[in-house]
Amino acid sequence: MHFILSGLQPDTSEALIADGLARYFKVTRVSLYREGDPAAPIAVVQVNDSYVHVWEVANRLRGVFHRGKPLQFFIPPHQRFAQLFDADPADDPREALHLD
Repeated sequence: MHFILSGLQPDTSEALIADGLARYFKVTRVSLYREGDPAAPIAVVQVNDSYVHVWEVANRLRGVFHRGKPLQFFIPPHQRFAQLFDADPADDPREALHLD
């Protein structure tokens, strides 16, 4: 799954973002975009984490100041959510959504 991260400094890099988020997510790829306003780049971050985990961490970190700018997370709604319904509750009961 992926999310969009803004509130970044102009001197940031893909490696710095991946390293900074590594304690929260299993980052697999970071794509940095500087078009528009080079002083306010945005990043698309690919992670190998469940939707629930990404949502919880993004909500916890949203608005936290990093080097003077608040971080913003946007989780695009068009992603597939199969992992929500297929998670094994024995692994982590918070990761599964049960509709029975």
